[in-house]
Amino acid sequence: MGRPAELLALDFDGVICDALEECALVTWLGVNHHDRTVTGPEQLRRLPADFVERFRKVRDYSRLLDHFVVAHLPEAANIASQADYDRLFEALSPDYVRRFTEAATAARDWLRTQEGEFWLDLHTLYPGIPELLRRYSGSVVIVTAKDADSVHAILGRHGLDDTVAEVFGECGRKAEVVQEVSARWGVPLTDVTFVDDNLTNALRVAETGARSRWAQWGYQTPEHRAEAERLALVPLQIADLAQLAPVAV
Repeated sequence: MGRPAELLALDFDGVICDALEECALVTWLGVNHHDRTVTGPEQLRRLPADFVERFRKVRDYSRLLDHFVVAHLPEAANIASQADYDRLFEALSPDYVRRFTEAATAARDWLRTQEGEFWLDLHTLYPGIPELLRRYSGSVVIVTAKDADSVHAILGRHGLDDTVAEVFGECGRKAEVVQEVSARWGVPLTDVTFVDDNLTNALRVAETGARSRWAQWGYQTPEHRAEAERLALVPLQIADLAQLAPVAV
């Protein structure tokens, strides 16, 4: 089989699936002791309501699992801008952030491998995503901050894992990955469509020459929308997914 005429590079959380509760749970367990004698559903029920509300706010400003740690700060309840969020995160000790990320990752691995059905139920695919992946089957790469094992497990649950050619997990440098895949697959950057709900990621990939589209159904704020409009970044509505189709060759 020859090279594809086009390549679709997708973020995962916030583009392919909604995993807000799962992310809140592993974030909580990243700082608080993960008692593995308590079931996942019970631990989810025990999440403090004020923590969940802070996490909802923090999620809109985060690119990586590391960034979720800000939800543990009481001051996070007052975040009103990306600058507010950035100041809180940058004030944290790198060692504290590292230990949080390791513990949250371990909690996610445990839930995925030991309480798989519960864990999978915390991930919901957005409307139109299965059809999009099948249309682009074999020409899709996932570029995500989530770990690759989790991505494969979730896609497998929905019978979609074979539609994806590669998964780049725990990825903090998405622009570089898009450039790498473009070169390796022999697909010009102008024929690569990248979709992400994070404004920073979408802007950085746009600078490579790829067709970067900013997903409107994920995690974002009015501030981000105003900035995207000022920079003329092309938004993508979930209803537009039906119009994304690979070029026939």
